[in-house]
Amino acid sequence: MAHEPACLIDPAVHDPDARIRLLDREEIDLAVVSISTPVGSESLPADQAAPLVDAFNDGVRDLVNSSGGRLRAFAAAVIDAPADAARDLEARLDQGFVGLAIASDALATPAAVGRMAPLLGVLEERGRPLFVHPGPAPWTLPDPAPEGLPEWWTSLGRYPEQSLRAFYTWRAVGAVRHPALRVVFAIMGGGAPFLEERWSTFAGGVREIDRNVYLDTASSRRLAVELALATYGAEQVVYGTDVPVIDPTGVRTAVRSLGDGAADLVYSDNPMRLLDLNGDLP
Repeated sequence: MAHEPACLIDPAVHDPDARIRLLDREEIDLAVVSISTPVGSESLPADQAAPLVDAFNDGVRDLVNSSGGRLRAFAAAVIDAPADAARDLEARLDQGFVGLAIASDALATPAAVGRMAPLLGVLEERGRPLFVHPGPAPWTLPDPAPEGLPEWWTSLGRYPEQSLRAFYTWRAVGAVRHPALRVVFAIMGGGAPFLEERWSTFAGGVREIDRNVYLDTASSRRLAVELALATYGAEQVVYGTDVPVIDPTGVRTAVRSLGDGAADLVYSDNPMRLLDLNGDLP
């Protein structure tokens, strides 16, 4: 792969029955899954990306339909052809996809946000959310981890950097252009809560909480979750994990340790508001 280190994938960890058993163990009624954006399938040239994106969307649609209501999914889209991808997204939303997952580099500059306008416009018009996860865009240059670094470096050295660029570009221009679009950033926006005071210093003021921007807990622990809640408000953090790559016990323990009130917000109330599960989404 051009953007990720080589790895082995065990198909057994993706077995649908095993994943449902994990939901039972974690006492989770419904999980929303997405494509792995760091792999870069959606960011290949359009003619190469399209069959892969179609295969994912068709396959995960069938998986969701056979899950007994336990799974939903974000659709994937061909980033290199946003107008065509927007038409496909319309159809995917009609099929029951909850929204769109997109690689962070596709939103990392004002020009990129403008290029993704057809997709963002569909989501905004339909009232469906956007999930921003670290990953490359078609114009991202291959940048594998330098030789000599451990396997974890990409997750800690590259993913936060990619997420932060998208997060602050969204704050600067994306939210202005698409004020009604709900957006959730994976891995706490790359550590955005830690930088909020620095943002205030450089931007010259304190900004009101954007109720349309949410942060996903990913593999955080209690200190990170507490900081996110204190920085952006208890209603802007949603429970997310790196399953099946990482066992969710650590983040589950962290969220539960905050008490029932905060845990209910992060586990249930906030995701339902983000996904509009109390609205017109079946």
